[in-house]
Amino acid sequence: MAVLFADGGDVWSRLLLVLVHPLSALTLLLAMVIPKPGTRFLRVALILQLLSVGGDAAMSGLILGGAIKGDWWLPLIFSAVPIAGTTYMSVRLFNVRSSTRNS
Repeated sequence: MAVLFADGGDVWSRLLLVLVHPLSALTLLLAMVIPKPGTRFLRVALILQLLSVGGDAAMSGLILGGAIKGDWWLPLIFSAVPIAGTTYMSVRLFNVRSSTRNS
């Protein structure tokens, strides 16, 4: 764990990189592989996608503001896949909910 702080990052930025991003990616992959995921799973996956995007946006803002060191554009690049994942999860959730209503 000590190597995660080599660049001087704080606990929150490392938590984002070590926990939120991998969980976000895992749920996105699972949502694409599971033929009919449940509503609860899709909601959790959507929340993780949004946390990832929000965390990346916050990191970028903190870097731009000078609160932490780094390249401000790098967190925005990290948020590209979760932004697409947010859209994907929203569509899947809408389709699951509308198919449940029509049944």
